[in-house]
Amino acid sequence: MTSSIAFGTDGWRARIGRDLTFDSLARVVDAMAAWTVSPANADPGDSRTLPIVHDTRFLSAELAAESAGRLASKGFRVLLTDRPVPTPCASWHVRSRGLRGGIAVTASHNPPEWNGVKYKSWFGGSATAETYAAIAASAGTPLPDRAGGSVEKADLLSPYAEAIAACVDVDAIRRAGLRVLWDSMHGASGDLLAQILGPGHATRVTTIRSEINPSFGGVHPEPIPEHLGASVARLASEPFDVALASDGDGDRLGVLAPDGTFVTPHRVLALLAESLARRGRIQGGIAKTFSTSLLLDRVAAKLGVPLHVTPIGFKWIAEKMLSGEVGIGGEESGGLGVSFFLPERDGVLSGLLVLEAVALSGVSFPELLSRQDREHGTFAYGRRDIRLPMPVLKAFVAGILEAPPSTRAGAMVTSVETLDGVKLLLDGRGWLLHRLSGTEPILRVYAEHEDPAMVTRLLAETAEALEADQTSIGT
Repeated sequence: MTSSIAFGTDGWRARIGRDLTFDSLARVVDAMAAWTVSPANADPGDSRTLPIVHDTRFLSAELAAESAGRLASKGFRVLLTDRPVPTPCASWHVRSRGLRGGIAVTASHNPPEWNGVKYKSWFGGSATAETYAAIAASAGTPLPDRAGGSVEKADLLSPYAEAIAACVDVDAIRRAGLRVLWDSMHGASGDLLAQILGPGHATRVTTIRSEINPSFGGVHPEPIPEHLGASVARLASEPFDVALASDGDGDRLGVLAPDGTFVTPHRVLALLAESLARRGRIQGGIAKTFSTSLLLDRVAAKLGVPLHVTPIGFKWIAEKMLSGEVGIGGEESGGLGVSFFLPERDGVLSGLLVLEAVALSGVSFPELLSRQDREHGTFAYGRRDIRLPMPVLKAFVAGILEAPPSTRAGAMVTSVETLDGVKLLLDGRGWLLHRLSGTEPILRVYAEHEDPAMVTRLLAETAEALEADQTSIGT
């Protein structure tokens, strides 16, 4: 193996049996531990105690146990989860125990054949880009054997569950009489929502896909429409007021209306921002990533609070929370966080907040969405991932940046933004974003517009233009 470690937006991930083996993961964990105790690390907190959690993926429990034993031999006191838990559980233990860092063995929402590891920093959230760079630089740093280490296998889930339950009006949710479908997609959140709300109340939670299945039932454990067929089918056969789904490591949320319609994370973030702000639960502005809806601009304007736009990746939102600038933030992929808990996305807490918003509104979830439409207008949103040779993709994006088009799909291009990719703004009614993947030959194309037909045309026109470029280049 080379001496470098290539971290993505949040941690290191690789295909099991190819790049991810017990040895390669141990090397990454060693680098995380070496940075935690490095004299160059000025982060606060106990540097010799590390919580290690894991999700439900193939070998996750074994990789976590192997890592725990290895670090114990190096003098670390390891708190090892006794079951799969959501990744935010590690963040909560780091923050609540005053630790410098924590480790989660997970590949989040990636396909079943992937696994990996994330590092959680002292403030209770994903490590910053600077921290991951320091960890990568620590690769190969020898960790000498040291006495005094131990592994304590413990129930890390229960205190974390109590903490997120304390963030919402659980009694109001229980009294509301909601019929809730919870789909954990065979991931780490399991039946946690039902556990928190408990049986014997007017609100009832039906849980599906909670059993551990390392193949995730043949789908990617990402709560987006193409992977939520099981929830849609259940909604078609049984009445529910709302369906909630969480990803493989429990830090993202997907939402379905009673008729099976997918409610975009943009709309969920907007709904919660309004609900929490009006009740005084959050102070400061709203943060959204560069690929998130204009709906948030309108909500922030109505609430009279600042809107902060960040690069894509929740860690940028976390930085805004740490600075005290924002009270709530989210991204188009379903990650959402609130400052009164942690600067961290959390799928189970987000689901509870949705239920709380419905319970305290006195109206149904569909009526809350209708109110949103009446007050702020409607937007259609779409995304297409285009896989072509990287030279073709890079040349295409560079061409747009050098000579921005005057129109796209017949709409006037009024300005260009380049915070994270190249975004063409379409007269306040929509936008088209081009963003290269950092790890694969893929161009992610995002489009939003008040006219749903325009989204289809924008994505199709971009794909056709790329195809023409490929032909002209001759790759």
